[in-house]
Amino acid sequence: MRRFIGAAALSAALLAPAGRASSSTAAQPAATGAFPAATVSKLDSAITQWFATWKAPGVVVAVTIPGKGSYIVARGKANPATGEPMRLDDHVRIGSVTKTFTVTLLLQLADKKLLSLDDPVSKYEPFVPNGKNITLRMLANMTSGLFSYTFDKQFVHGLLSNPHRMWKPRELVDIAIKHEPPFAPGKGFQYCNTNTVLLGMIIEKVTKRDIADDFKRMVFQPLGLTNTIWPAGESLPSPYAHGMTNQTLDDSVKDATHWNPSWGFTAGQLVSNLQDLRTWVKAYTTGALLSPAMQKERLTWVTLPPNQPQHKYGLGIGYDHGWLGHTGELPGYNTAPFYLPQQDATIVIEVNSDIGANKKDPAPALFKALAKIVTPNNVPD
Repeated sequence: MRRFIGAAALSAALLAPAGRASSSTAAQPAATGAFPAATVSKLDSAITQWFATWKAPGVVVAVTIPGKGSYIVARGKANPATGEPMRLDDHVRIGSVTKTFTVTLLLQLADKKLLSLDDPVSKYEPFVPNGKNITLRMLANMTSGLFSYTFDKQFVHGLLSNPHRMWKPRELVDIAIKHEPPFAPGKGFQYCNTNTVLLGMIIEKVTKRDIADDFKRMVFQPLGLTNTIWPAGESLPSPYAHGMTNQTLDDSVKDATHWNPSWGFTAGQLVSNLQDLRTWVKAYTTGALLSPAMQKERLTWVTLPPNQPQHKYGLGIGYDHGWLGHTGELPGYNTAPFYLPQQDATIVIEVNSDIGANKKDPAPALFKALAKIVTPNNVPD
């Protein structure tokens, strides 16, 4: 049960390849100011080749580089059962891209002096073992040493046995703290969903509001993100793409669209669409809602292995060969919104499948293929 697991992770007949031969797979028109025809042809071909390997139902792609061009398409099927085509405004579950929103709330509160990044977790949640030595910064940059509840085999089995169960954040953290920590606080790096769930719980204590209200007041409304929501249950706003997954007890492919996302909480619960993700990725990677000093904190990179100079993690944000952003995955969905400051370039990819191929996830694989075409000097791993 590989990625479930890493989900809310930094990465069959129903799933027949989607080409350009039929109306159900044809791309929607590109935006004005399109790339030259030769570049568009290469991008089209890259997506076609990607479909042949990953066999996802559908994909939405937006590539924009001011002064060079824009390429925005929806291809394939939003609903494999009905053949309904993918649309540019389809809502999807964005998985761990939620972490970028959660850490932004944390940094906003730090800007307002309502908390400090170096506060110990024990100040807010005294039940966490060794919480006096784990700081909020460590939660945000994945150096806390806490065990990720999504690595717990019993949790994964229970979740896949009943994907409609509603989970409470304290339940998720309690699963994690039953395990021995993989390393002492600040002495290692491991991507861990428990960290961001705890941050959500702490943010609620500081603001004395539900996290849904915090997201709305502090992020969605200021940036005009009208298509980004904190889902109260299993439903998605219309229109939406159906998500297919093989993260099941028997590895069969199933429609995970209406699985309950509460197990992701502030590590992976949000829903959004292309328009909002294009706005959001540039906003948070450039510090639109923060002071310059606090944005500098966000972009302070962890140097502990496996982080490298060209591939590293900060406070709820990744750096990959110049690109800033974060991948997202929840069963049925895989998303990759990234921004390249040097060229003011944005690439956003939404896939309504999380089914991997060649040990790679679908959205990051397509991101790399497109970057090779439009930013050959900045190709992510």
